[in-house]
Amino acid sequence: MTLASVIFDARAAGAKLPRSLVIFEQAAQQWQGGYELLLVDDTGDRRLPDLAQRYRAVLLSSSSSSLGGRLNAAVRASRGEVLLFPGLGDRRAADWLSHRLVDLDLGNGWDAAVLPVRRHSWLRWWWLLQRPSPLDTFWVARTWFERIGGFDPQLGSDALPDLLERLRACQARVSIETA
Repeated sequence: MTLASVIFDARAAGAKLPRSLVIFEQAAQQWQGGYELLLVDDTGDRRLPDLAQRYRAVLLSSSSSSLGGRLNAAVRASRGEVLLFPGLGDRRAADWLSHRLVDLDLGNGWDAAVLPVRRHSWLRWWWLLQRPSPLDTFWVARTWFERIGGFDPQLGSDALPDLLERLRACQARVSIETA
């Protein structure tokens, strides 16, 4: 079975964090494989230890002010073969996760996948051309994450889209999916 490391960033999630954790927990109930839940924090919010305990998450303190730096710290502390960065509070993402990752097999032909947030565009295919958003749900195989050097520690909200662009530039097989 594949172990998935699910990583939430407390600063990026902000007020949506409790709702996102509830949605994730509902999706994870259907998974066959194991997962570990990590919550990285640079805010020092006193409510986070209780929230982490409620959802059986490992709370990691980070001194990095950038999203890329915080997520790299969380990945270093993780053990999973697949790294998952859930979108925030998107019910579609929870449904996608529960179906997409039920039998996740790294030999399935994909090295990473993205579930974009719904984009309001009059052209349905336009979202394929747009740069990925940090609100999208991402997963990436740890081997590819390490091969390209992880997140750029200098980047903030562009850390996840930058990671996907570098994966594509290195010929990783990235699936853009719909729920």
